[in-house]
Formats: sequence, C-alpha cells, structure tokens
Amino acid sequence: MLLRDQPEKMFQIVTMLLLEMQLCVVSALFTVEVPQQLYVAEYGNNVTMECRFPVNGSLNPGLLSVVWEQKRQGHLESRDVYALHNGKAHLSSQHRDYMGRAALLHSELKSGRAILQITSVKITDAGSYLCLIEYQGADYKYITLEVKASYKTINTEKRKWNEDKFAFVCQSEGFPLAEVFWQNEKNLNLSVSVNTTYTLTADGLYNVSSILTTNQNMNENYSCVFWNKERNENTSAYIYSLALMSTQYGRQKPLILFIVATCVIVLILPSALIILQKRKSFKNRCAKKEESYLK
Repeated sequence: MLLRDQPEKMFQIVTMLLLEMQLCVVSALFTVEVPQQLYVAEYGNNVTMECRFPVNGSLNPGLLSVVWEQKRQGHLESRDVYALHNGKAHLSSQHRDYMGRAALLHSELKSGRAILQITSVKITDAGSYLCLIEYQGADYKYITLEVKASYKTINTEKRKWNEDKFAFVCQSEGFPLAEVFWQNEKNLNLSVSVNTTYTLTADGLYNVSSILTTNQNMNENYSCVFWNKERNENTSAYIYSLALMSTQYGRQKPLILFIVATCVIVLILPSALIILQKRKSFKNRCAKKEESYLK
C-alpha cells in the first residue's frame, strides 16, 4: 500500500514517486479516465467533478485510495481537498477552505466513479485538480475548474450631486473585474463624465461602483453596461432622468401645498368674517322687530 503510518506530506511524496514507477508497468492494466476535463461553476452554486477507474468485479473498499488536490494559478503549494485511504476518509490534512464543503460520493465508488462534490463554490476554488487513485494499480488525471461570477444584479441610484449637477450611480459585484460604460438615448459614449472605482470583497468578488454626473438641464435617460471581458458577457441597467426630477419635485411638494393652503386661508378668512358679521347684524334686527311687534 502507498500509505502506512507516514505523515500526510510524506505520503503524498512517496505516492507520487511510486506512482511514476508503477505507471510504466501497470498503465495498460489500470487507467484513470475523466469524462470531462473542464468544469465551469457559478459562484455560490454546487459542482461535482468526476474521474473513473476500473473495478474489475466487485469493489474491495479496503484496497482503495483516492486523493483530490487543488492547485491555484500563481500559488506554489497545492491544497488537500479530500482523501480516502484504504477505504476510510482521511480528513486531518483537509484544507480549512474545504471543510464542510468538499465530499466524496462514497455510494458511487462501487461503480468505479470517484466523484468530488463541492458546495457553495468560491472564487478561490478555481484551479487545477489532481485526481489520484490507487486500486490494484495507480494512475492520476488533472481536471480544471473555472468559477464564474456574473454581474447579473446592478443596483442603481439617482441623487443630486450639487447645485448644478445630478449623479447617476450603478453598482454590482462579480468576477473577474468588469469595465463599465455609460450611454445616453442616442448611444453616445459618456465615459468622460464617469468615475468608476472598485474594491475586493472577502469572498474574492469585485465590488464595482460607477458614477455619471450630468447637468440639471440634461433631461435624458441613461444606461450603464458592465462588460466582463474575460467571459465576453455584458449586463446593463437603465436610469431615467424623469424619475429623478419627479423625486426632486416630490420633496418640494409639501412646501408648495403649505404655501397654497396659507394663501387660500388669507384670502377666504376676511370674507368669512364679513359674512358672519352680516348674519349677526341681521339676526339682531329681526329680534328687535319681533319685540316691537309683541308690544
């Protein structure tokens, strides 16, 4: 067996050395195959990656060892994703980023399928995955995982920038970094008046915010476009100037109503007082005539 009681790292080194020696002898008898070499997963979703091996009858779990490792681009060290040694899970060396998220589907092993499942996919899960299997022979294959995070939700905001200008804001999160373009109703590029900034979130996503400033008298509608160059994807959102003007008018409406109501009261109150005074005088005259008649 490849693993006795050696430390995990020593096991990996010895495994690779023995594997290279065994491949020359048993490659024709034992071969690991992958039905799919490239997987593309959406950020936050689940993904399953598979490699297959010959069982030759019924599986003897005690003779089976499966190792999944990941290597990210630009990083020298690999990360342990999941290990099964002699039919038993060996998770002491599992990288903390995969704890509770990476699992081997044991029910599929009897069919010669070593399926790795990763839940809640992260940006850092992207990379090259080694699938190494020992079972009456040894072989390995590499699988590539790409993680996609589209800028599918764009938040928009309209506000007054200063006394002379309005600000239109578009904000979204995704990966990799997107470029933002602004257009008016005539499809003219407005990049000159745009300020775009970004920050990196704890999950490895880019939080991109873009602000377009325009003069108050520019009553046009605008659109912002997030272009993910590496994915050749674009997502757009529309902002309407009329909505901003309505909002500005809506803020002044209570004041206007108060002024109008005050003017109405000022105009009506004197007339109402005159009418009441006349009614009171009329009643007094009627009362005096009635008293003189009774006498």
